[in-house]
Parts: sequence; structure tokens; C-alpha cells
Amino acid sequence: MACRFCGGGDAWIKTVRDEEGNTFPICDPCYLVYRAELVIVPGPVCVHGKCLSCGTWMNARELVDVKPGAAGKGDAPGGTCIGCHEIAATEGGG
Repeated sequence: MACRFCGGGDAWIKTVRDEEGNTFPICDPCYLVYRAELVIVPGPVCVHGKCLSCGTWMNARELVDVKPGAAGKGDAPGGTCIGCHEIAATEGGG
């Protein structure tokens, strides 16, 4: 996802609603500029789990072996993403 204002973005990009009711993604630096006019709303993707192999934050449903609290941020789950799991299986299977 890319920020509506600057085109930047990352795994932590917010989804906001403006005064006209439009929703769109916004990065943290742009949010700080426009926060008085915006309300944070639920976005299309829940980023709540971390792959302990590649370090990517993603939906916990995309982790193969989810463990509560394994991400090291409170009780955020951690595990292995499908991509890293497939790579490990290929390398291990020789």
C-alpha cells in the first residue's frame, strides 16, 4: 500500500477517513501533518504477526507455526511465513 499524499509506505501504513468520508492509506509522517482532519479506521489487512525468519510483519493467518508472544512485541504472535517455510522445506528436502 502506498500513502495517498507522498506515495511512500510500509507495513505500518494507516488507513484513515477524512471529513468527507473517504478512506485511504497514509504513512506516519503524512499522518502527523494531517491528523487533525483524519480518523484512523480499520484497514483492509490486519498486520499482527511477524515471521521470525525474514522479519516481515503480516497477518498472523499467513504464519505456519504461530506462537503467541514470539514476535517480542507484547503478545504479538510470531512464526514462519509460508514463503520462508517453503524455502526451508526445499533446502531441507535436498
